[in-house]
Amino acid sequence: MKKGYWVGQVKEIKNAEIWGQYLEKFMTIVAEEAEKKSGNFVFTAGSEPKHYVQKNFDLLFSAVVEFNSVEDAIDGYNDPRYQEALALLGENKEDVVVRNLVIIEAP
Repeated sequence: MKKGYWVGQVKEIKNAEIWGQYLEKFMTIVAEEAEKKSGNFVFTAGSEPKHYVQKNFDLLFSAVVEFNSVEDAIDGYNDPRYQEALALLGENKEDVVVRNLVIIEAP
């Protein structure tokens, strides 16, 4: 079975208080899922990029979350607990954070 991954990059945090609330809920989910061994949670938060392929993209941090399958990765995104965490960011999430999150399948 092919693994699934969340790959996220954060460029700018505009509202640190709300972003912190989101991260708190998200990390609770991570802890619960880690106990169930639903994936490997590899975070590079706070790690500055060592090399930029694309110039002029100031990246604050990135995170990679490995799931046992791409279906698990998609289910994780659709999980009501995660959707509740996302709702904290509001209707226009870019008012809180400028980021990118993709779900990919391992080759």
